[in-house]
Amino acid sequence: MLLFEGAVSATFLEISPERRIVQTWRDRDWPEGHHAQLELQFMPVNEGRGTHVHLTLSGVPADKSRQTANGWRDYYWVPIAEFLRDAKVRPARRFFLEFKKRANLDAVDETWAEDSVFHLGGQAPGRGSLLQKSVGRLIFEAFRDVRVEVEDQIVEGDRVVERHRATGVHAGEFLGIPATGREVSWTGNHIYRIANGRIAEVWSEVSLYELLAQLTVEV
Repeated sequence: MLLFEGAVSATFLEISPERRIVQTWRDRDWPEGHHAQLELQFMPVNEGRGTHVHLTLSGVPADKSRQTANGWRDYYWVPIAEFLRDAKVRPARRFFLEFKKRANLDAVDETWAEDSVFHLGGQAPGRGSLLQKSVGRLIFEAFRDVRVEVEDQIVEGDRVVERHRATGVHAGEFLGIPATGREVSWTGNHIYRIANGRIAEVWSEVSLYELLAQLTVEV
């Protein structure tokens, strides 16, 4: 097998799915006939929600060790990490842009798994897509000019964690409170579990009491 326009050649010795890959390889600048051995081991972590990849290289010429280490970092580890992070963030990002920024309820069906679960503070867990749509309708019917911004985002394993701040104008009834015309704000902390490219489970905490206080305070 040739890589990088023939700069690297490799031969697989063992491929054990989800466990191990072993190959011999060489750079064309190495001495003729000199090969190194590479072993990749894959170990599940976080109760199977992530994978630890352990790389062992042996037989690399001493004067090429730094160059080889830099090459693995620049051409493998950094691009792979960026790809995997983007793949995990993608459904949460699309949900944020379409649902929270544009009030598109159909975005829930496009980004959430059919059997998703939604844990909303103060309520029993429910079917994710149905509960999320009902929350969306409640917000979008009661508030206009809603603006939501992501203030923090953390990606770890199969989880995407986001902290949001939202503002809007109270233009319709909300939880029995008639429209006040006030501009209000609230925050939300959300943990998305991603599986197979979709949102499979969500834990959300919203500053509801802070919001209600802004709607009921006498001015």
